[in-house]
Amino acid sequence: MKRRTFLRGAAAAGALTMVNEWPKTASAADESVFKSRLNGMDLWIDRETGSIVYLASPATGVLLEGTRGQSGLLDLAYPTKEFAPLRLASRFSKAQVVQEGNRVTIKWESLGPSRDNFPLPEGRVRAQVEIRAADDGRSLILSCRIENYSKAPVPQILFPDFWGLTPSNGVEGTELRLARGVVRPFATPFRKPETDPAYFNLDWHEYPAKNPPTEEGAIGGYYVQNALRWLDFGGLAGGFSIFQKKWGTMDPTDILTCRTQRDPMHLRMVWQHKDTINPGEAWESGEFWLTAHPGGWAKGIEVFRDYVRQANPPRALPTHIQNGIGFRNIWMIQSTEKDPAKAAFRYRDIPRAAEDAIEHGLDEMVLWGWSDAFTLPIHYRKALGTEQELFQGIQQAKALGVNVAPFVSIHIILNSAVARYGVKPGHDDWTYHPELIPPFRPYYAHEWEGTFVHDDNLLWQQDARAALIAWVNRGMRSLAFDQFLFKETPGQKPGLIKIIEQVRSVARSKDPQSTFCGESAADLELENQVLDYTWNWVDYVDAGPIVSVLRSPRLNCNIEDSALATKRCFLEGLYLNVMPSKPDEPNGTALIRERPLLAKALKTVARLRKQFLPYFVEGNALGESVLSQAAPAFIRAYQLRDRLLVFVLNDRPDAQHVALNIDLGVWSPKSNAFRVKYFDEAGRLVRNSNVATTRWLAVTELLQPEEIAAFELLPD
Repeated sequence: MKRRTFLRGAAAAGALTMVNEWPKTASAADESVFKSRLNGMDLWIDRETGSIVYLASPATGVLLEGTRGQSGLLDLAYPTKEFAPLRLASRFSKAQVVQEGNRVTIKWESLGPSRDNFPLPEGRVRAQVEIRAADDGRSLILSCRIENYSKAPVPQILFPDFWGLTPSNGVEGTELRLARGVVRPFATPFRKPETDPAYFNLDWHEYPAKNPPTEEGAIGGYYVQNALRWLDFGGLAGGFSIFQKKWGTMDPTDILTCRTQRDPMHLRMVWQHKDTINPGEAWESGEFWLTAHPGGWAKGIEVFRDYVRQANPPRALPTHIQNGIGFRNIWMIQSTEKDPAKAAFRYRDIPRAAEDAIEHGLDEMVLWGWSDAFTLPIHYRKALGTEQELFQGIQQAKALGVNVAPFVSIHIILNSAVARYGVKPGHDDWTYHPELIPPFRPYYAHEWEGTFVHDDNLLWQQDARAALIAWVNRGMRSLAFDQFLFKETPGQKPGLIKIIEQVRSVARSKDPQSTFCGESAADLELENQVLDYTWNWVDYVDAGPIVSVLRSPRLNCNIEDSALATKRCFLEGLYLNVMPSKPDEPNGTALIRERPLLAKALKTVARLRKQFLPYFVEGNALGESVLSQAAPAFIRAYQLRDRLLVFVLNDRPDAQHVALNIDLGVWSPKSNAFRVKYFDEAGRLVRNSNVATTRWLAVTELLQPEEIAAFELLPD
């Protein structure tokens, strides 16, 4: 939650100043630059403007170097009637830079404008940034306060505003690592060959915390790359991580980057706050922690992970969710189907699907289509059998070792019933059937069209809570929730979160191992409080940072029939959503045993998970950042205290020996000798060896395409 206060007194008089001269790239002897060393990082600040012109550390080398006219720290939008693009920024301003102990303070009594040939609003905008050494001995803490003593609002804040980030790991090796994805900004061409791109917005790329609003609201959570307020910039040879210390405050920032054609080897990166500072108000950023680090992103994320586990202590997951590889999803019948003979699964088939699941290492199952969606209360589908058959199927599956979580969709209400909630009919159309042309949302069919009802609707809250608890009391202890979306008001718990906490309390009183999953689409900082695992429409995603930080929810990865996708998702630490389909039918209509390659891959990863379980449930995910040099294979690693487990998956089309280069001193600095165990895909120990150096070079046996091997390294 942003801190915003009202300033006392009238707006101070005085014109905004304009700085016309720009500092050149700083040199060690340049007295126009204020030089400081904080926690081992060299920080240089232009004395005139207060902008950062240089940032480096022994572990990383130069990370940022300002160039003439291109250095910054703070940038504000200040649109006026005469010139809407007007900016107020450190680079246009006169600053005071002072250091006291391990703290550098930069003050701007009046932030300068980008243009001085237009009349400006009366008054001034004052700002102050503090950069101090953190007590952890490795991080810098940046914070900003802005006071608007002018007559005009400030509708956008860019802080921190880093100009001049360098390709410190080379053009191909320098990465912008987000919570759920990676970008190589220096390797991306400005325009693709043989294209004619739009003239606008060529240089800027935006990574929003939430996608643009739809009828349901802004979509975020597991669907966006910028899913946590953390990022890493660098590569396998080192870089810096930075995060905002405001967990759960419902005001995440967007990340924007800019690389110009005039200066393609420097990158500008800003954190965008979509807050408005009205006249007479003040705004505070909270703390941004910046940590320079050797090695890849997993070394830099350590500070963020420690903070999150203090601010958001891990909660216990149901044991089989914590330990398992994933869940089985079945699509029982089409939403618009009326003929019971067309059902892929009926209630009496639930035990058969459960047997198929447990045979392949899956001990959780989600049922789609068991009920009539978009209605409250929730009614079971009589075309699939009786209510007694439904509960018998769930109980028999439980006896086989498979927990069943039926899927409910009640955020959208059919237009025929939405008037109860004071909402107008809408156009959320989920009409689907293979015999429709096209099968999804044809213009002439609207049977499953409705309106999204937001979770702050008190009558909807009442009906939703009653409907879910009614099914729990009848024997349905676990549930899966479609469109886990909620409105976020700073300082208030969302209505949907409160409903699910109440439902889960009732369910756990009857079954402590009951589960709840949902489609993460709002905010992982809040969703993790109630979701055990996600049900999102995602294939394999590079989500190692989230896996490294959050124990819950387990992040799903949807599997149709690919053995390679199964192994990638497993090694990433994702929770497999297995839903093979029959030809020309929806996901989840076939049995796993009908897909031999998928079945074999599932048995393989289930065996490996069980064998190395402590690394997955107690250790920390390192992703591929364990490497010192990139390898031609899919590499994922886990650290359990001073031990390492490194998986190698040959994701290339040809058999190959894969060479690994790892600096063990980065991950186990207290030891310089290790025992190394090499395992094949079946988990069999193939060889033992000893390493008497921290610079470890290793080569796998010949790996066939899609084959896994593992190295376990134990300090000797």
